[in-house]
Amino acid sequence: MKKVITKMLITGFAVLLFPFFCTLLFSSRNSGHTIADFDFKILYQSNGAEEELDFNKYLMGVVAANMPAGYEVEALKAQAVIARTYILYNLSLLSEEDNLKKSFTTSELGLSYVDLADMEQYWGSEDYLTYFSKIENAVYGTEDEVILYDDAFILPVFFDTGTGFTRNASEAWGVTIPYLISVASKQDVTSTNYIKITEYAVADLIATLTQSYPDIKLTEDTFFKDVTVMERDSTNYVTKMNLGGRTVSGEEFAKVLKLNSNHFYIEDYEGKARIICTGVGHGVGLSQFGSNAMAAEGSTYNEILTYYYPGTEVTKWK
Repeated sequence: MKKVITKMLITGFAVLLFPFFCTLLFSSRNSGHTIADFDFKILYQSNGAEEELDFNKYLMGVVAANMPAGYEVEALKAQAVIARTYILYNLSLLSEEDNLKKSFTTSELGLSYVDLADMEQYWGSEDYLTYFSKIENAVYGTEDEVILYDDAFILPVFFDTGTGFTRNASEAWGVTIPYLISVASKQDVTSTNYIKITEYAVADLIATLTQSYPDIKLTEDTFFKDVTVMERDSTNYVTKMNLGGRTVSGEEFAKVLKLNSNHFYIEDYEGKARIICTGVGHGVGLSQFGSNAMAAEGSTYNEILTYYYPGTEVTKWK
């Protein structure tokens, strides 16, 4: 079971739910070494070729792929520390599974990555130099810094935009993680991505739901009685839905309808099904939009990180 959970953790960010702390690969904070001194290789596979990546160059590609480069530098620094911690956390998980393993592919490490050679095309020539400089500053300006809780790497989950508050991991995933608890993120409501309203013909919505759940029986006449929210968490994310007598998770329902999050409301609007969805992502950990708003108001990356991950510390890993 442990190996199954480990593989789930690494292959997809959205299912990173396991809270244990691993320290086998990097077990001592006072070793006198920097991260670059450790004996491991990161490999990038593209077009049939394999390239070994310098750790900091890999980190730049991860930051570029996971946060808009137009964000404030302090927000990008926060993302760099998150990415570094995430990579080392996953390296320790993989090393626990096979302690002789020394080479890891970018796909195994489970984080989106943009190769440095592709960044100009990714951002466009006009913004390339500015964005590259900001990402480089974020990575090298936080070199060797990680986020720890009780002297172990945290699981630094993050998401795009919140709904005014982040969520408790205990409610979202059924796992209590002391630093993944709800905090206010009020700036998120100012994001252009904060709210999305979609209207469906009821027949079309039934067809979409029936594709994923062939056994459910829904009719247009009773749709709004048969499709209802059963349960919400303390921050109003939907955790359980009733679909004609079948119970599904709010996250699963949102995924089927391609909603931005499982913080939504369904209403009968002039005979159509209107779904009002707020926030983007799972809502646990750091809100990227919120971190950028904090940075714009003068917060440092250290302040941002310790705010969204209460009880943690940002420190150099040596």
